[in-house]
Amino acid sequence: MLLELNIKDLAIIDSLSISFGRGLSVFTGETGAGKSIVVDAIDLILGDRASVELIRSSAEEARVEADFDISSITTLKPIFEDSGIPLPADDRLIIKRVIHRSGRNKIYINGSLSTLTTLSEIGRRLIDVYGQSEHQSLVRGEEHIEILDAFGDLPGLRLEMADSYGKWVEVKRNLDELMTSIKKDSEEREFLEFQSEEIGAASLKVGYDESLKSERDRLRNSAALHSASTTAEETLYSGQGSVVERLGVVVKELSDAARFDIELSATAKRIESSAIDLEDAATYLRDYSSALEGGEGGDAVTLDDIESQLSVMEKLKAKHGGATIKELLAKKEDIDTRLGLIVDSEASVKRLSKALTDAYDEAVIIAEALTTARRDKAKEFKAAIENELSELGMKGSIFECYVDTDIDDESQIVKFGEKGADHVSFHISTNVGEEVKPLAKVASGGELSRIMLAVKRLTSIGNVSTLIFDEVDTGVGAPLATVVGRKLKDVSKTHQVFSITHMPQIAIFADTHYFVTKVLTDDERTVTRVRVLEPNERVEQIAIMLGGDDLTETNLKHARELLESAVK
Repeated sequence: MLLELNIKDLAIIDSLSISFGRGLSVFTGETGAGKSIVVDAIDLILGDRASVELIRSSAEEARVEADFDISSITTLKPIFEDSGIPLPADDRLIIKRVIHRSGRNKIYINGSLSTLTTLSEIGRRLIDVYGQSEHQSLVRGEEHIEILDAFGDLPGLRLEMADSYGKWVEVKRNLDELMTSIKKDSEEREFLEFQSEEIGAASLKVGYDESLKSERDRLRNSAALHSASTTAEETLYSGQGSVVERLGVVVKELSDAARFDIELSATAKRIESSAIDLEDAATYLRDYSSALEGGEGGDAVTLDDIESQLSVMEKLKAKHGGATIKELLAKKEDIDTRLGLIVDSEASVKRLSKALTDAYDEAVIIAEALTTARRDKAKEFKAAIENELSELGMKGSIFECYVDTDIDDESQIVKFGEKGADHVSFHISTNVGEEVKPLAKVASGGELSRIMLAVKRLTSIGNVSTLIFDEVDTGVGAPLATVVGRKLKDVSKTHQVFSITHMPQIAIFADTHYFVTKVLTDDERTVTRVRVLEPNERVEQIAIMLGGDDLTETNLKHARELLESAVK
C-alpha cells in the first residue's frame, strides 16, 4: 500500500507531500492543474524512464520519493535477495528517484543505489496503473492465467500442480546429472577396466617385489651358491677326512677312555650330538646343492620370468608416479569401486527413468484437470465480464477467454510448468460486428480501465494491492458514472484504489477526496497544490463539478444528496 508520496521540482510541482490511506481515494481538479503529474511521479517510482523535460524549469534536478507498506506483498523478497537490497524489518519500502539535467540520474531502494531493471521488477508488484501508463497487468499475457485461476478459485489444483511439477523437475534434474556423470564415466570406463586388469594381472602382494628381488639374486649367483654348498657338504660329511668322520673317531676314543673316567662320557655324548647336527646340516647342503644342479637348463627361464615380473612391477610403479605396491593395490581398489559405481549408476538410470515417467504421468493428470476446470470457468468468466462491461457502458462487447494446451508439435507430448500446461489469453471486440482480437491490441486506455475494473470486481488477483484508474470515466455519462463509482468502491474493500476523475458521480464514493489546483506564487510562478477536502469543502467541490463555478443552493443541495446516496 502506498503511504506517502513526496515530489520536488517535477513539472509544475515545486514541492508536494501527500499521505494516503486505505479505501478509495479520488483526485479532482480543473484540467491542467497537475493531476496527471501525480500519476507521472508514480510512474517514475514504478520504473518509467526519466526525461529531463520533467524537471521544473528553475531547478537542476527533480526528486520523487514514495513510502510503501509491503506487509501484504509476498513476491518482493526474492528480488531483494537477488539485488542485494536490505530486507526491511518493518515491512516498509522507500523508493527514491533523482532526475538530473546532466543525466546523472539515480535510483535508491531502501537507501541502496539500484538499477532501473530492478526498480521495474519491484514496481510491477506494487501498483497497477490503468490508463495511458504502461503499468497495466491486464495487457501482460502472462497475467491472464492468474486472473482466470483467481476467478475460478483454483488455488487447490494450482498448488497440486506446482508440487507435482516440482517433483518432476527434481527427478529430471537428478536423472540429467546422472546421465551426464555416466556419459563422462563411460568415456573412462575402458581405461579404468584396462588399469584394473593391468594391475590385477601383476598378482601384486605387499612385499612381493622384495621377495622376487631376493630370488633373482639367488638365481643370479647359483654357481657360487652351488660351489659353496658342495664344498661345505664335502668338508662336513662326504669328503675324505670330513669333520663328521673325524668327530666319529673323537667320540669313539673318548667313549673308550670313559671306562677309566666316567666324566668324559658326557663330553663324548655332546660331541656325538654335534656330529649328528653337522650330519643333518650336511644333508641339507647336499640337497641344496643337488637342487641347484637340477635347476640347470631351467634357471634361465625362471630368472627371465622373475626379471619379467619385476619389470612389470617397476613399469606400473613408474606409470603411477613412483607408487609403492601398497599404493598400487589401493589404486586398484579405488578403480574397482568407481567401476562398481558405474554399474550401479546404470541401474539408477532405470530407476530414475521410471520415476520420471511416473512423475510426468502424475503431472499430466493434474494439468489435464486444471485444463478442464479452466475451460469450464472460462465460459463463466466470459459471461460475467460481458455483464460487467455492459453495466460499465460497453454494451455489445464480446469477451473471449481462450485456454490452449501447450503440446510439442513433434512428439505430441504435453508441455507443462508449475502453472499447468495451458496458455490463457483474453480477446475482445468492443464494437458490434468486429471480430475479437487480443485485448492489448484493440482496447483503448479508458476501455482497459473499465475492463480491469470489471476484472477486479469479479476477482482479487495477485499481490498488487494498489490500483490507479486514470481514465475509467472516459466517455461515461452521469448514470453510468454512478455505476463505475460503486464498482470502484467495491474494489476498494480489498485494494487501495486511486481514481483521477472529473465526474462527481464517481467522486462522491471517495473515502478521501484530494483536490488538485494551480496557484500563482509570489514570484509569479505557477505551481500545483494538492490538499484533502474537508466535508464542507467536499460538498462545494461536488457542487462545482455538477454545475460549474456558480455555487447555487440547488447545486449544493444536489451535491449533498449525491454524497448521502453514496453511503447507502
